[in-house]
Amino acid sequence: MGRFKSWLSNNPERVVLEKKGRLIWTPKAKIIFALAYFFNIFTFGRKPAGALQAAVRFFTPFDFVFKKLMVYRAAAKRNKMALSVIGITGSYGKTTTKDALAHILAPKYRVVKTEGNYNTLLGVAKTILSELRPEHEIFVCEMAAYRPGDIRAIAGLARPGIGIITAIGPMHLERFGNEKNILKTKLELIESLPESGTGFLPKALSAEIGDKKFRAKIVFFDSKEDLLFKAGELFGMTEDEIKDELKTAPPTPHRRQITKTSAGITIIDDTYNSNPAGFMSALKLLSETPAERRILVTPGMIELGQKQFELNKEMAKTAAKIADYAVIVGEINKKALGDGLKEIYGGDYASKVFEAPDLEAAKSKLSELTIPNSAVLLENDLPDHYF
Repeated sequence: MGRFKSWLSNNPERVVLEKKGRLIWTPKAKIIFALAYFFNIFTFGRKPAGALQAAVRFFTPFDFVFKKLMVYRAAAKRNKMALSVIGITGSYGKTTTKDALAHILAPKYRVVKTEGNYNTLLGVAKTILSELRPEHEIFVCEMAAYRPGDIRAIAGLARPGIGIITAIGPMHLERFGNEKNILKTKLELIESLPESGTGFLPKALSAEIGDKKFRAKIVFFDSKEDLLFKAGELFGMTEDEIKDELKTAPPTPHRRQITKTSAGITIIDDTYNSNPAGFMSALKLLSETPAERRILVTPGMIELGQKQFELNKEMAKTAAKIADYAVIVGEINKKALGDGLKEIYGGDYASKVFEAPDLEAAKSKLSELTIPNSAVLLENDLPDHYF
């Protein structure tokens, strides 16, 4: 509700159009809409946003009870099963690590994993209730956090014996305030492990962890591949077996996913979300892709709090050294990205940088810029309400 109020104050007369996808009318959405319609009658249709807030407030207690019951049912089901659970969290890299680990373990074990965005407490509960079966041996569980305590709650439900923190970075800074709070929240997973458990942490965190004691054994890893080898070994997988399985691992959709068009254009789809480390990695991939022309299309990064302008500007400076052209989408990071690109492009800025109010305009400009053997990086894909 707080974030909704903040958006309304920053966008007082904004009308959001569904340009990229249709609203999914879940039962909850239908109930809230019906309540908002009812409450709006009393304001004679003059305060729809206020009616929506009133509807959410009215429905929240019922929603709370429903969610509690769902989590209770999921916990009862989980507690009856002998199961190896691998919990995965981190500022970024959660989904690709989850998918890769589930893939390499699948030939030897019956594996189930959380799908899509089912990485909250309620999402994990839904996965347990709908997907987990008595024959499953391993549950690979992605865990997301938007506030302190979120990971502890999911771990309390899933009861992992293995915990993985993929990375710590400035994701959701506007929610957490600083990276120390992010690290503290992610460490809730490691703190939830039993004495017989194993926690995997990036070697870069060893100094920050210091002498902090955990019940579980702690193993540090150097890279994603190193992590997969070490985690796979816990389940009797050899390094050669893991390498063979990784060769056949399908790409995770919208995470630096590469496709080639019939016109000979390489598309690097990194549109799921964006963060400084992921953006940098995607730019590196763009620089390494053989091409006559390299083009960046991005609305920039969000939810970075007070660092958002600075981080977007710095990333744009790096991008300008790699991309021949850049298309800035939307208003939210337009100035930050433009300032960074201008520092590098200089007098060529006007001929190399284009502004598009939305994705449709960006696609139109992109069709003008691409030539055969172009490489295009699509970085981040914000919801309509951000543009």
